[in-house]
Amino acid sequence: MEKVFIYNEILGLKGSQGVLQSVNEKGYYDTIIKIKEKRHRILLPISHTVIIFSEPIIERDQTIEIEK
Repeated sequence: MEKVFIYNEILGLKGSQGVLQSVNEKGYYDTIIKIKEKRHRILLPISHTVIIFSEPIIERDQTIEIEK
């Protein structure tokens, strides 16, 4: 389960916070979002939905310092 931001024009979701449960074999994101303080499970079509993971990728410095 990953925390995500969800964009979906069909439901008018514009960066709504949610939790991605899974990606099912029929082409849907299985998500949980809050609507009016209650959690709801929603299946969103992959073709009409953008998912952005909440946690940014941590960049690692690739340079190696050699002690002299």
